[in-house]
Amino acid sequence: MQTHLAHFIFPNTVQPVVRVDFDAATFKPEDLFWLPHHHRLSKAVNKRKAEHLAGRIAACEALSFHGIEDFVPGIGLHREPCWPPGFTGSITHSGNVALAAVIIDDPTQRSGMGIDYETIITPEIAQEIYGGIIESAEKERIQAAPFPFHYALTLVFSAKESLFKALFRHVGRYFDFSAVSLTEIDSQQLSLTLNESLGPFQKGETFTALWKGDARQLITLIQLGG
Repeated sequence: MQTHLAHFIFPNTVQPVVRVDFDAATFKPEDLFWLPHHHRLSKAVNKRKAEHLAGRIAACEALSFHGIEDFVPGIGLHREPCWPPGFTGSITHSGNVALAAVIIDDPTQRSGMGIDYETIITPEIAQEIYGGIIESAEKERIQAAPFPFHYALTLVFSAKESLFKALFRHVGRYFDFSAVSLTEIDSQQLSLTLNESLGPFQKGETFTALWKGDARQLITLIQLGG
């Protein structure tokens, strides 16, 4: 599979993010043999296999920033990436792009990383699906934000996805978008507050998501601890 690897520092942080641009049309079944867990994907369609492969390439490069070589994150019981001891991270993909970010897992804190990459929802689709992403109070905050509704909705969707990834290793179960609400939003970050207790995290706790984007895509990032 044809890939191009690059990396950048997420704005307003020191966090490196690895980017892999890939051409799923060039994927061949034997490309997957690089993954120790390739048998877990035997029934997946080629598009899914290509996305997974690109994500693991990005994850391996992100780990190499910390001196971890030749470690390919496996697949957990809930299909989450399995990181090496002492580290945690997050993988995302959209279209022909995969991203990954890794941090050191501080045992004295609830460390976590969540990154999400999304194509901007169209205005028409936003009006159809917003009820599954936000509640009425959140809609009012989004409508007051300095962005078009569909753009802000994509941003909130992405931030909630990033928060899920960051919290999941501590919560250990799935939770839906209603578990957290948007409380603030501006041109660099937004705040999400828990509507219920999740594992060790208490109702009312607030988390900050940083973001960067353009007219077509955006990326959100949440880091716990550190």
